Amino acid sequence: MNIQSFIDKRKELGLSQKELSKGICTQATLSKFENNGKIPSMKILIQLCNRLGLSLDDIIGIDNHDSKKLVKAMNKAEFNLIISEYQNSWDILNKIELDSLSDDKEAVMQYYYLKGYLNVLDDGDLLEAVFDFNRILSDMDPKGETIFTFLAFVGMGMVYAKQGDDDKSEFYFSKVFNDIYGMSIDDVNKIWRYINIIFYCAIYYSDRKDYETANTLLKYAVKICADNHVTYYIARIYLQLAENDCAVNGKSDHLRDLLNKAEVFSEFNNNQNELKRIHELIKDCN
Repeated sequence: MNIQSFIDKRKELGLSQKELSKGICTQATLSKFENNGKIPSMKILIQLCNRLGLSLDDIIGIDNHDSKKLVKAMNKAEFNLIISEYQNSWDILNKIELDSLSDDKEAVMQYYYLKGYLNVLDDGDLLEAVFDFNRILSDMDPKGETIFTFLAFVGMGMVYAKQGDDDKSEFYFSKVFNDIYGMSIDDVNKIWRYINIIFYCAIYYSDRKDYETANTLLKYAVKICADNHVTYYIARIYLQLAENDCAVNGKSDHLRDLLNKAEVFSEFNNNQNELKRIHELIKDCN
């Protein structure tokens, strides 16, 4: 919403808020729109725009167009994280100028979360990752009201796990683990991110050989995927369950069943990186 262009046009025409709103709405309604971004009813907004000689596109469509394209690109980068195509994600993020997202707080948090994860998962700059996650935790969502806070907690946990600092990594993963079952997942992007959180928590506990906790989380992730008809993470989840089962029980029919499921979903989603790992484990099991 390009509210500034609305304000600039009103001032260009020499209209006060009182003059512009007369016969359409109260001055307070207009003031809340200009100063706080509180959007009035569509009918009122259209009448105000008509009085200024603006189209809805002037304040809605055009301003959001570039932002929407960038968010769409970041969604692609986010999907590439799932299938471990890190270079493609970097290529997308490196083309984004952060200033172009400044009017979209959620998009900025998505940018920082993605950049932080890429630095952690692709052996990048861990100090830079901490900076990115802290932008979310300290500056953009200090009250922890969005899912990006939980993604940042996981990211911080992964950073300290990589550095071998068990106390700090456990601190952040515990914060997530304690609240994970109460998180709201009411849209497609949240579902992806919710599963992301569960998955990386499970990886953390798998690496520490706490297979009971890890497998509980992984099986819960399978249920979330099934309930929401999401297949992209299923292969990684079944592969991790297989690796955990192999570590505890060695070669078994159950292990082969888990690997077969992982293979089917990897082929379905054309996840070549995951297929390589799966085929290596299948070969070892024979």
